[in-house]
Order: sequence, then C-alpha cells, then structure tokens
Amino acid sequence: MSEVSYFPAPDLFGIWKNSGDLAALPRPVEDISVFKFIQSADGSQAFFSICDAENAKRAAIRGLRSWMSSTCISEDFAPANTRTLNTIKDGIAERQPNGSWKVKEHAKVEYEA
Repeated sequence: MSEVSYFPAPDLFGIWKNSGDLAALPRPVEDISVFKFIQSADGSQAFFSICDAENAKRAAIRGLRSWMSSTCISEDFAPANTRTLNTIKDGIAERQPNGSWKVKEHAKVEYEA
C-alpha cells in the first residue's frame, strides 16, 4: 500500500525539506497542509497535488508569485480575481538522499475566477 502524507508549501526551488515545521504529516492539518503526496511502493518518488481543502487552495493562490511556479504549471495565466484552483494532473517529486523531496515533474493546475 502506498504511503500518503501531507506537506506545507515548499521552498522557492520546489524542495520540501521534510524536517521541523516542514515535515510530512500523516493527515492534513488546516492552515498547514497544502500538498498531498502519494509515495511509490519503493518510496523513491511520490505523486503530489494541491490538497482539496479550500484553505490549501487559498494558500496556493497566495503562493502564485513565489513557490507555486516551482511546483505547478497551467496553460493559462491566473486571472486577477482567481478564487480557486484544481489539480488536473499530479506532479512527481523525487526523494533526495537527505530525505527531502524535490519536484521532478510539475503538477498541472487550472484556475477558476
């Protein structure tokens, strides 16, 4: 069975450090969890997406001009009045030797005004 974990926003380079306040959580935590990870069977990769919770989506919208560009792509620019977003294709992250996770393939999102 694949392990599911939840992470806050990564750094500006698309790296989740997986330590301290940035550590993976076994369940989503309001106002902390932004990304859901589903690890591969061997634990070397994970599919990731924006959590379904509205507060996670709001955090992603607030991060549009910073860390979102290192984790997600979209076919369109986010409208100025963006109110929500949806993951339409999961991204892929690779586990690094130090235990952190790094974006290998961006998730694809769409914005709704």
